[in-house]
Amino acid sequence: MDETRTDAIQAVVEPIVAAQDAELVELTCRPQGSQLFVRLLVDKVGGITIQQCAKINQAVSQAMEEANLIEARYTVEVSSPGLDRPLISRRDFERALGEEIRLDVQSDNGRSAAYQGIVLAVQPEAVVLKTIAGNVTIPFSEVRIAKKALKW
Repeated sequence: MDETRTDAIQAVVEPIVAAQDAELVELTCRPQGSQLFVRLLVDKVGGITIQQCAKINQAVSQAMEEANLIEARYTVEVSSPGLDRPLISRRDFERALGEEIRLDVQSDNGRSAAYQGIVLAVQPEAVVLKTIAGNVTIPFSEVRIAKKALKW
């Protein structure tokens, strides 16, 4: 799928997702058998429900049909990024405000550490966590892996 068409799909999708107070985290388009598979990962602060994903899916499918962006058969899937998806962008950390996350960190001097705590703030170049030992500021440049902490 060419980038121009993906951009056109994104232009149709983003306002629909935003109208649900959510954010488009990822858009992928790939052939699957004889049709095109359009996958949207959406999220919002506090997480997104299955019902919200279904509502977005219905609205996106209708809008794409009306815009006639894809001549071939296609399937639209809308889902949440899931708990296992790493936090990569600054925006990912912002969506995790108030939630517990785990970080594996490696500093410039090669030392590694692991942190678990609640995201208190997201600064331009760092994330601030409330941990058992106290608040800690971790530069994004030192984060190797960050994920939401699983709750049992």
